[in-house]
Amino acid sequence: MSLKQNVITILEQNRGQAVSGQDLAERLGVSRAAVWKAVQFLKEEGWEIEAATKKGYCLRFSSDILSAEGFCAALGEHLADVTVLPKVDSTNTLAKKMAADGSPHGTVVMAEEQTAGRGRMGRQFYSPAKTGLYMSVILHPCLPVEESLKVTVAAAVAVCRAMERMGCQSPKIKWVNDIFSHGKKVCGILTEAMGDFESGIAESIVVGIGINVKTDDFPEELRNVAGSIGLVEGTRNALAAEIYRELMRLCQQLSAAELMEEYRRRSLVLGREISFWNHGRRCQGRVKEINDKGNLVIVTKTGIEILQAGEISLGSDALCQ
Repeated sequence: MSLKQNVITILEQNRGQAVSGQDLAERLGVSRAAVWKAVQFLKEEGWEIEAATKKGYCLRFSSDILSAEGFCAALGEHLADVTVLPKVDSTNTLAKKMAADGSPHGTVVMAEEQTAGRGRMGRQFYSPAKTGLYMSVILHPCLPVEESLKVTVAAAVAVCRAMERMGCQSPKIKWVNDIFSHGKKVCGILTEAMGDFESGIAESIVVGIGINVKTDDFPEELRNVAGSIGLVEGTRNALAAEIYRELMRLCQQLSAAELMEEYRRRSLVLGREISFWNHGRRCQGRVKEINDKGNLVIVTKTGIEILQAGEISLGSDALCQ
């Protein structure tokens, strides 16, 4: 790592506490002048670092820049395979390329901004700079393709758990991959599988997670449906670390009954009237259950429908539950 990266790593590990320039210099084997210069570069990049005579350098709790150093400090362990970029077209697009090139299980890609963020059904995910968390995780679960929906289930539960730990109250899951809070969509999850379709095995899965953390200026078409979680305490690095920790843990338990039970408990759609598309026509029905594969079981006027994928709509009253 560069001197600048080493300095911010130590400051992240001691966030809110002063670290003396002399201590930094000795630990890194450089001069105090070199440490001072590295700190100035970091401050120019937007890091909120206070310098106090006879105390040293202190990274403020309010400083909120996505970084591999901050992510690893919040995670409590060093991960070699973390890429953080100021701007990218889509973290999922980049992660898919990296997976194809052999990046290992657990690789993380994050960005401060996406210029072509992608959601499901070919939609764009609004991803302005420095107000959201846009991250993708590469997994190599070697699952049957039809079981890959369970990874989306695990990701949705992981995000909800992490949000609650960071102070977001009662996040809910709108099948299959949207997270709502206070009646507004605050997170979208895009899971993309790659593999040997002759064998039916998903060798690699990229889980993309986009969260509106402190976005307050949405395009006109999103203002009535999109919201932000509004972190009161903590940083986006800390939120990313919580999500990653939970996702990796849950992906080892994809067949556990407890995972699907929690997904159901957090669901916005169970027992609700919904509309959905089926074979090119708009249908309506009531969600009877979410089965163990993560599919919706819907009671319609003509019988039972099993929805494995697709788009559903709920009334605004249901979203506020």
